[in-house]
Amino acid sequence: MTSIHDLNHLEYEKYGSVGVWTTADFAAHFESEIEQGQAHYRQEAGKDSMKATVVVIENAESLGSSIRDSLDHINEEWSKLADDVNIERLAYVADGMMATTVEMNTEADVETDSFESVDEAVEWCQQA
Repeated sequence: MTSIHDLNHLEYEKYGSVGVWTTADFAAHFESEIEQGQAHYRQEAGKDSMKATVVVIENAESLGSSIRDSLDHINEEWSKLADDVNIERLAYVADGMMATTVEMNTEADVETDSFESVDEAVEWCQQA
């Protein structure tokens, strides 16, 4: 069981049936604790009470040339995760085009969208 308190670059909040994971420093999270973050996502989002999730990506530009690797990982691993936990909706929040880019790289059998604010994303997810 992965505790959110063991992760330095990931925060978790729950709004009813919507879980929100925020990566304050996406590059650091991707490089050091992505597996533990995914394990936490799987255990929380996989609960019967969870209907939708929001992933907030901050500081993605610090990935630099590693951005392609992270998008490949999202396409392969995050798409599978979304299908495995059986949620209805998945929203991404990030600066600039990052949220849209991540959403476009997610190939899961769930409804996805991208937003500029967490509030908008949570509101959309709560309609699931």
